[in-house]
Amino acid sequence: MTSEPEAEQVLEDSMGPEGIGGWLILPAIGLVLGSIIGVLALLYSLTLFSDVKAAGYGGIYALELFVLAGIVALTIYVAIPFFRKRRDAPSKMILLLAVGVGGSLFLLVVELGASAEVFAEETAKQLLRDIVSAVIWIPYFRISKRVRATFVN
Repeated sequence: MTSEPEAEQVLEDSMGPEGIGGWLILPAIGLVLGSIIGVLALLYSLTLFSDVKAAGYGGIYALELFVLAGIVALTIYVAIPFFRKRRDAPSKMILLLAVGVGGSLFLLVVELGASAEVFAEETAKQLLRDIVSAVIWIPYFRISKRVRATFVN
């Protein structure tokens, strides 16, 4: 007969690895760097606004800044439950990945519609990166044993 602490250890071992380790390190790094780089990119982009507006792309650039600000805010919003290992962190990560794809797709459609090819080219590259990330990480956050064992609070 096993004691209660031994039974709990057997249960924990059967759940698999836990904690922000393994492949979860990559999204953790992405959340931290994404937040920092996103804020810096937003600040830098704001300094360019008057030049871009003078070139005739003020409206599209303002829309890009708005989408970027939203994604940065969402990244910070998702990072908090992620590092607190909250139960809802995986679904929020999936939301962040989906919003990234949706935001890039929306911007690309608007830019192509406005014949702003110079913007559309960069947005198309970002859309491709967002799709690749979503294809990799959404299934991981849905089926990983480490994810299930880590986000339990």
